[in-house]
Amino acid sequence: MRNTTTEQAILGVLLSPGDHFRDIIPQLNVNLFTDEFCIKVFRVIEALFKEGKTPNLINLITKGKAMDLISQLDIHKITVWTTAITYNEPVNEYVDELKDEHIKRQIALVIAQESMGLLENKSGSDIAMSIGKKMTELLDTNTSSDNLITLAELTSDERELYYKRSELYKSGKTSGMETGVGSINKYTGGWQNEFIIIAARPSMGKTALALFHGVKSGQPGIYFNLEMNKSQLTQRLILQHTDNIVGSHLRDGTLTQDEMVEFERTIGKIENVPFMIYDKARCGVHQAVRVMKQQHRKGKCNWAIIDYLQLMTLEGNKGSNRENEIAEISRILRSAQKELNIPIIALAQLNRDCEKRPDKKPLLSDLRESGSLEQDADTVAFIYRPAYYGLQKDDGTPYTNEIFYLFEKHRHGATGSVEFRHNYNLSQFFAINDYPAPLPLPTASTDFSNFTDASWMRDDQLI
Repeated sequence: MRNTTTEQAILGVLLSPGDHFRDIIPQLNVNLFTDEFCIKVFRVIEALFKEGKTPNLINLITKGKAMDLISQLDIHKITVWTTAITYNEPVNEYVDELKDEHIKRQIALVIAQESMGLLENKSGSDIAMSIGKKMTELLDTNTSSDNLITLAELTSDERELYYKRSELYKSGKTSGMETGVGSINKYTGGWQNEFIIIAARPSMGKTALALFHGVKSGQPGIYFNLEMNKSQLTQRLILQHTDNIVGSHLRDGTLTQDEMVEFERTIGKIENVPFMIYDKARCGVHQAVRVMKQQHRKGKCNWAIIDYLQLMTLEGNKGSNRENEIAEISRILRSAQKELNIPIIALAQLNRDCEKRPDKKPLLSDLRESGSLEQDADTVAFIYRPAYYGLQKDDGTPYTNEIFYLFEKHRHGATGSVEFRHNYNLSQFFAINDYPAPLPLPTASTDFSNFTDASWMRDDQLI
């Protein structure tokens, strides 16, 4: 019964609006289905796919009648499948389940067939060899060889990619996604096509930095907003595009006349930023990957940022502990990054252990809820703001607006730190030499009259 329900769920997804069927159908074949009616429906869907047609209910009934497999009376049953589908369906798990059940059925069939040899006085070694051969064939037929690449193809591709990187370097551009800060670009070559973890304690500026990188990339991408409400996110974007609006005025609805003019001008600029926001509080990882793939095919997803990873869910998860769930989410994102070959940047929370150290610097062991993040990621960078903790430099002077990326894992580069600066409200970021002067630390007598806003010190409002 469970297998039939899974088959119906997959077919319901294939018939639902969207073009996700393009990713799913190539993974299936009719032998994976056991229910007779599901087999008929899949045969029609497969025929439509081969003809380049979308498998929707209208095309299904037309083609099904022509193939003498589906009647008008069957549509109600199929409609029930599609209406029961949610956007969170763990389709990849369903496909894996069908494949696994198919293998089990075949194993049982092989053993049943070969056991007949016992009655025919075949030798035990012959029966064992025959079973072994058929088991190998079974595994072979369920393993794709499409991903085999010759070394000649591999080196040819790399030669072409190298010359592209060389031309970008000569023209002053990065080989990866533009970060918006020259010192980071120099260290990393931009965000490369990798699975990247950017982690920090609360109030370090994860969201601000992630939005900044997205804006400065100048490329279409998807920002998965799992935490902030849309208004807060939009306010962040506005402040990143201007220094002439006071953050508290924007938040409270008390903009001056000059600020209103700047507000409208800035809104106009933001409307032309090429990336999109996917706004959902509890976004499932399979759902996110489907959105990435769908938009990537349309040329609208050159990167993806997830804010933040520990808020993501695993569809179909049934009671496993959170650490195992995060590990599976990480694995799925890593696999998606490799398939799409784009930067996937996942923000992550750190546990409190780093705040117990004198220098407050995070370590890889501080990654919250899962050590698998360290294993799966190509790059792990921590955001570090010493001024938040009131720390001093080696010469005894206090830190002010310095901010660091601490690269604790860098698969294709060196580990180490990159220093840059932030503005007064932590909405814009600069290379050290690009920003005029450090900001003073506040004291009881600090005069903030020279600042348009003192909220840069209100770390409780930062994410």
